[in-house]
Amino acid sequence: MHGILGIDPGITGGIVCLDADGAFAWGARTPIIKGKKSEYDIPAMRDLIMRGATDFSSLLVGIEKVHSLPRDGRVGAFNFGRGYGLWLGLLTGLGIPYMEVTPQRWQARMLAGLPRGPHTKTSAVRAAQSRFPDMLGMDVKANWGVADAALIAAYTRQHHLGGRT
Repeated sequence: MHGILGIDPGITGGIVCLDADGAFAWGARTPIIKGKKSEYDIPAMRDLIMRGATDFSSLLVGIEKVHSLPRDGRVGAFNFGRGYGLWLGLLTGLGIPYMEVTPQRWQARMLAGLPRGPHTKTSAVRAAQSRFPDMLGMDVKANWGVADAALIAAYTRQHHLGGRT
């Protein structure tokens, strides 16, 4: 059976697994080690990818293709890109195929008709709750990256199927 992973690679992001029919299988926040500064928990990230690979005979991953913005500053841009690079390195090292998805592409399709701009995150949560009613905890702001990951997975699935749902 075919599975789809969606990854929002930020430190407040998440990872979601959908089954071949597009149903929500499981999701998690990006694993971190809390301390003075939160750090990515790389072994736990690998374990989540491997969970998807174990649950399904084949796996396709959609990862948000991130880039820094001028307002991010050097340190912010570095940290932002670090998670993206870690996820890509893990996927490549594990031999799992992936496609990079820009925020503009997945949001245009998954948030069609919903408010954007400063309301993009709340629209993504609303869209994810509507599409995946079994996905709990979206009322907690810390889980909003999981909502993005779910929509990235749904977009990846649609793209893989040639736009069909």
